[in-house]
Amino acid sequence: MNKQVAGVLALFISAAAYGDVSVIDTHVSKEPLMFEVTIENEAPKAVARGYIAARFITPGREVPWVESWEQSYSVPGGIEHGEVYTLELAAPPEIADIRDYEVAAEVFFFSAFSMDRAPLNDDAEFVVAELERHRLESEALQAELDELMENAK
Repeated sequence: MNKQVAGVLALFISAAAYGDVSVIDTHVSKEPLMFEVTIENEAPKAVARGYIAARFITPGREVPWVESWEQSYSVPGGIEHGEVYTLELAAPPEIADIRDYEVAAEVFFFSAFSMDRAPLNDDAEFVVAELERHRLESEALQAELDELMENAK
């Protein structure tokens, strides 16, 4: 579901559910160079912030234009339950000069969090679990270091 419009490079991905908050559409404009991500919130809480990762490709070409593009985002006023919102982000500059090729965005990671930092979709839950895992590893390493320092006295 990709299309090229005169002077505008349009990018679309298929609707993909990531829990209660999902990306339902993407689009890139060339002037200004902007990446738009349309988000639908079916979570019980408003979306306040999150993180998105995408790659920019041309179907049939082996090498992506941009392999990994990542942005954190915040949503002034939030996205309330039942709302659809188009988030506007600066697109990667590497795609600014692509003229003769169809370009598509593949969103491969999209996290959404409420104002109180509660995860609102599967990717956000993964982030929380990873942060907790790293915290526990750090605490265990600190405890080992403390013990080594105590034994060295």
